Amino acid sequence: MIEKIVLESPNGEKEEKDVICHFVSVEDAMPNIKNIPILVVDSKQMNNGNNVLEFFWEKDGMYQPILDDAAWTEVKRVFVSVIKNQFKVVGEE
Repeated sequence: MIEKIVLESPNGEKEEKDVICHFVSVEDAMPNIKNIPILVVDSKQMNNGNNVLEFFWEKDGMYQPILDDAAWTEVKRVFVSVIKNQFKVVGEE
């Protein structure tokens, strides 16, 4: 079953999204996103036959689009590692 989340914009508009995954990087090599929750959701859009995903990070107690270029670069690196199964998951043996 797909997990859902309701995101509320600053103007009060609410939108339900399907959660693809969420993660927190604890790597010192990723200083811009270290210990910051990252949320990946399905945008329900297609681009050249591929599903488009949306990425948010938790800042000031709410999930926001990632507008920081350095942080976005780190998020992409972590997500590619997740896709390629080249990551260590806490609690996994």
